[in-house]
Amino acid sequence: MPDTILIVASEDAKLKAFLKKMGHQLLISDDGMDLAEQVAGQIVDLVILEGSGEDTSVELCSFLRTEEVTKEVPILFVSHSPLQASEIKERGVDLIEYIDSPYSVGSMVSRVATMLRLRKFAGREEEKASLGEVNAALRDLNERFKKELEEARHIQQGLLPKSLPKDDRFDMAASYEPLEEVGGDWFFIEKKSSGKIAVQIADVTGHGLSAAFIGSMTKLAMVAANKELPNELLEEMNRLMAPQIPDGKFVTMFSYLYDPESGHLHYARGGHPPGLLLKRAEGEVLELKGDVFAVGFFEEGMYTAEESQMAPGDILVVMTDALPEGQNMSGEYYGFERMSNLMKNSSPDISCGKLLKAIIQDFETFRDGRVLKDDTTLIALKRTK
Repeated sequence: MPDTILIVASEDAKLKAFLKKMGHQLLISDDGMDLAEQVAGQIVDLVILEGSGEDTSVELCSFLRTEEVTKEVPILFVSHSPLQASEIKERGVDLIEYIDSPYSVGSMVSRVATMLRLRKFAGREEEKASLGEVNAALRDLNERFKKELEEARHIQQGLLPKSLPKDDRFDMAASYEPLEEVGGDWFFIEKKSSGKIAVQIADVTGHGLSAAFIGSMTKLAMVAANKELPNELLEEMNRLMAPQIPDGKFVTMFSYLYDPESGHLHYARGGHPPGLLLKRAEGEVLELKGDVFAVGFFEEGMYTAEESQMAPGDILVVMTDALPEGQNMSGEYYGFERMSNLMKNSSPDISCGKLLKAIIQDFETFRDGRVLKDDTTLIALKRTK
């Protein structure tokens, strides 16, 4: 069932088009005057409220908290003034996040996806069933999907590299832990004819057979694109996949091309968590960003070409979102800061394999038994010479 998003007082047609492309159901209130009518009998998962220069936007926040349908629904407030956020906080409106205007559609879509995911993680009340009914349903599901999952597992394994490139000028390691038998994560690493190392890491929405199928489509698109530079690769992959990928499905990707001879790094990002680059000599970790859309949103998507330089001892770690979005029993996020500190405090002679093990162990300690909600994939590259 698609998520339902209530959009209030927004004139951003591009944002609405992208949310529809993602498969969301939209309820539109142009000025907020018809809110009660719009939400009547609906199940709303998220509210996007455009803060105008008038006081009405603040009043609308309070009104949403009085309506039964929206009183516990998270609000993403587009702020045009710091005073608006201050006044809303003074009124005690909870479950609200802020994004400043003007914003990029990419950053807005990313925030929406995160808030919807967190709402689902919180869980919702469901109708109670007897233990016998639950067990019978589980047996039926197991029988029905056992064969499909086995087929999907073979597809998934075929997408992953059989081995990693080896060279005395760099060290590499990868870790892949699917949440289920078949995961939505995918990565590929190869040495190009130019001698450069191309790395792709991706996260397909969903799990199971559909995720494996789209992952297979992604790899085929990568081969067909036949581009070396990351931004050109993502643009061509997106052009090939956007007309074919089902509504509500997409692929986030981080792509980079590393030159072992010079240490030069080209990279591009498509709606994916940023890479973390440890600059050993400076004692700092940089977040490698580039604010663009996931692959499959729309055919005309453009991807920013970014560059960086790795010195001997520097380490680049790319990952899927399970780590930064992972939470402990107190609801705190693992985030990037904790991982960055671990990288900064690591031994200068640490191998990529040992670093990934240390990150995963730290993540397990942080979670303290909280159930993991997603696949976990990390790739590390260290310049050694």
